[in-house]
Amino acid sequence: MDPQFKLDILMAMALAYGGILLYRYWPRLQAKLLNVPFIAPSALKARLDDGEDILIIDVRMAHEVTGVMGKIEGSLNLQASQLAQKLEDLGTKLDPYKKQRIVITCQSNSRSPKAARILFQFGFSKISILDGGMKKWSRLKP
Repeated sequence: MDPQFKLDILMAMALAYGGILLYRYWPRLQAKLLNVPFIAPSALKARLDDGEDILIIDVRMAHEVTGVMGKIEGSLNLQASQLAQKLEDLGTKLDPYKKQRIVITCQSNSRSPKAARILFQFGFSKISILDGGMKKWSRLKP
């Protein structure tokens, strides 16, 4: 077999693997670049059980929220695809909430970093992402 062909195959495999890794870890990298911390499901549950005032924004689609993983009690469902428009529509009505502690969740952290970026752009500052999203939250024992 031609050595150049072997090299070309190895390069293609390396690029494909690199692309898979980038796709897999891009949401977490985005959050790190924005300096948005992740909060473990058990830590969030403990804070909620202690009565801490936390706004939980679930950015999944409506059918996901009503699905098998359910939702976090008291969470607000604002779909990631509509978040910027909804925030824009609300305008200055949101000002009192911009210092509120917010935890963003989705299914598995793929949409949460984008939602965090949008919230930052609208002036929200105390944002965290639920680590592992609803997949990890749903595994918590009641």
